[in-house]
Amino acid sequence: MRIEIDALCYKGLVRDNNEDALSVGGFVVRDNSIALTVETTDDGSFYLLVSDGMGGHEDGEVASMFTFEVIKEKFEQHLISTDNFEDDIRITTRNIAKRLNLMAAEKGQQLPMGCTLTGVIWHYGHAWLINAGDSRTYRLRNGILRQLTTDETERGVTGDPNASKLLLNCLGGGCEGFLAISNLDGKLLEDDVLLICSDGLCDMATNDQIESAIVGGATAADLYRIACEGGGVDNVSIILARLS
Repeated sequence: MRIEIDALCYKGLVRDNNEDALSVGGFVVRDNSIALTVETTDDGSFYLLVSDGMGGHEDGEVASMFTFEVIKEKFEQHLISTDNFEDDIRITTRNIAKRLNLMAAEKGQQLPMGCTLTGVIWHYGHAWLINAGDSRTYRLRNGILRQLTTDETERGVTGDPNASKLLLNCLGGGCEGFLAISNLDGKLLEDDVLLICSDGLCDMATNDQIESAIVGGATAADLYRIACEGGGVDNVSIILARLS
């Protein structure tokens, strides 16, 4: 599958620092942008992931970067198998959560570092959706934007718009770090567009606004501008991936 990637990660208009990060096949982006085209193969791995360091907790930027360092190491050392992908990637993220919690305890953090994780992994001929937290992965098909992940907050789990947005799950942050995994084989088609983003975008713009922008040919920079026009109160990570 050919993937045309347009991605960026910036701090927004209000926050003093950027706790978000994104990874394009192991290349980590923070306070920068990247555009490239890749071909996935049946004899290798490639991934598009976003991680949002938890606001209000200490060292969120450390948590998101550490998460991507460990994931890259596991893939480079071929420690994520084809036959046991789900178990291996879930063990990897659970260990990341444990190590983040240990690092926080060693630092005496009252609000331990943690982060979300979401995105798509192509691994030896299979495609997988992973998620922990409330960053989002969407798919646009035939002009219709559909959220593939579930926000792991009271609001997201219950569907009650008046419920809290407090995270129920993440990597670190005092949590065990449960990773939701779905197989996407046959569910990603030519001309689909994937949007993987932190809540710095989806809290600042409605799904209808985002859908209309992507249908109209919006770039990641265009979506970032929409987030800033909506207030830009949080860090913003955006990966647009057009499939062919």
